[in-house]
Amino acid sequence: MNGCFQIQINEQGVNLILSPPLGEGVMPSVSEIKDYLDILGLPYDALAINTAINNIGEEEIAVFLTAEKIDPVNERCAVVVAPDRMSAALRFYPPSVGGRPLTKRQVLDKLETQNISYGIDEKAIEDALANKEYCTDIIVANGQHQTAGRDAMIAYNFDISNNSRPELNEDGSVDFFKLNMLHHCSQGQVLAEIIPEEKGLDGIDVFGAVTPAREVHKINFAFGRNLEVSPDGLQLISMVDGHVSLVDGTVFVSDIYSVEDVSTATGNIEYHGNVEVKGNVCENFSIKTDGDVFVKGVVEGAVIEAGGNIIIARGMHGQNKGRLKAGGNVIAKFISAAVVDADGFVEAEQILNSKVSAGPNVIADVGKGLITGGRVTAKSAVSAKNIGSPMGSATIVEVGGDPRLKKHLTELQKSVGDNSKTVSQIKKVLEDTAKKIKSGAKLAPEQLKNAKMLQTTLDETQLQIQTKLKEIEKLDKLLKGDENAHIDIRGTMYQGVSVAISGANMNVKSEYTFCRLIKKGADIVSTNL
Repeated sequence: MNGCFQIQINEQGVNLILSPPLGEGVMPSVSEIKDYLDILGLPYDALAINTAINNIGEEEIAVFLTAEKIDPVNERCAVVVAPDRMSAALRFYPPSVGGRPLTKRQVLDKLETQNISYGIDEKAIEDALANKEYCTDIIVANGQHQTAGRDAMIAYNFDISNNSRPELNEDGSVDFFKLNMLHHCSQGQVLAEIIPEEKGLDGIDVFGAVTPAREVHKINFAFGRNLEVSPDGLQLISMVDGHVSLVDGTVFVSDIYSVEDVSTATGNIEYHGNVEVKGNVCENFSIKTDGDVFVKGVVEGAVIEAGGNIIIARGMHGQNKGRLKAGGNVIAKFISAAVVDADGFVEAEQILNSKVSAGPNVIADVGKGLITGGRVTAKSAVSAKNIGSPMGSATIVEVGGDPRLKKHLTELQKSVGDNSKTVSQIKKVLEDTAKKIKSGAKLAPEQLKNAKMLQTTLDETQLQIQTKLKEIEKLDKLLKGDENAHIDIRGTMYQGVSVAISGANMNVKSEYTFCRLIKKGADIVSTNL
């Protein structure tokens, strides 16, 4: 219990009685006592009070104030507001003999004079009046802390990853007819659900000033055909039996368009969904779709563009004009004299004289596991049994992120930081303006015009921040894994191969066998697999 002080009035005059603290309690400060005496208009010797406080033991000490006769002193209280304005406390001071105790109404009036209007706890006031603890802060009002809230989000009820791999047979070869690439769905199946947004609480301090909670964002489904939204708008439901995929945030459900061959019998194919070719894709024909493409035969000098995966069971004879472009993965028995561009991985038993660019990695480590001739590029890794050839075929292998993308990412991050500071400054000005209007102040037309211009600037800047954050997220994904970029050689890398890892370059002058190449400092070195 804290120590306290009390006015004592007797025939000799007026004394200040100092009572010692108990346990972990503390004495009131000299400045607190001086403020109290100033309010009462009593004279005092500050040095004498300070000496008494410093020398107090277990007994009360009386400090003489004045010989003048005064009326009994009533019980008083002071209001103490926390620095963050989120709580207010009462600090009670005892009456002298004959002084009147405080009433609840007087305490409430005291809070009102201090403009305390929110979160007043009348029960705490009643308890404080019933169980007096003098010179002690007793919390009687609490503000409401602001909470962040939560944006709406979508929960997908199917596998949205794009990293499925074909099965390996016991002999090490790839079974291209068991690719495990499709995500089946049935009519009436709920494929995605919206988890609604939750609005945060506004912050309100004990003076009643409001700090609005962050605006939370709603979300809507993005989807293609064969899908419908439930009446409450919270579920995305398949209307057909088919295959479901997620492409750039949009859900697609499609059945497979199946043909025997892509040839003069079919012409070029453009389709919204998956395409299955039971035979071959003949020279000079093309397939374009936003889904997956499955070819059970051979692709001969043709062009295939798919928003999803491209699977070619018997391989690709590009004839130096064939091209594969996939938003997902490319898997083929072999790739020869072709251009391949995949956002996902590329896997083949042989890659011959081709220009191959993959997202995370290029894999040629089953069967013959050969990369020879051309250029092979991947963000994270290239894995093969043999790279190049004993005859010194010109072969280029590159892994790791583009330094220009890293520079652009840094610039974007700095720009977002600068924009965020601008947003904070504008919000502060607009909040001050809103307070003036709320208080009844009349603003000049020019001030109102400036406020509207600031609001427009705020909206535009916040939109710029969101756009840049999306671009940053994409760049992060592109550059992820750059630090661990490597080339795995499970057989032999021959002389004459040109290697680049995250900006470091090397021309192979002696063979490498069964090792991993990585960047160390500015050099490329080999380590154990």
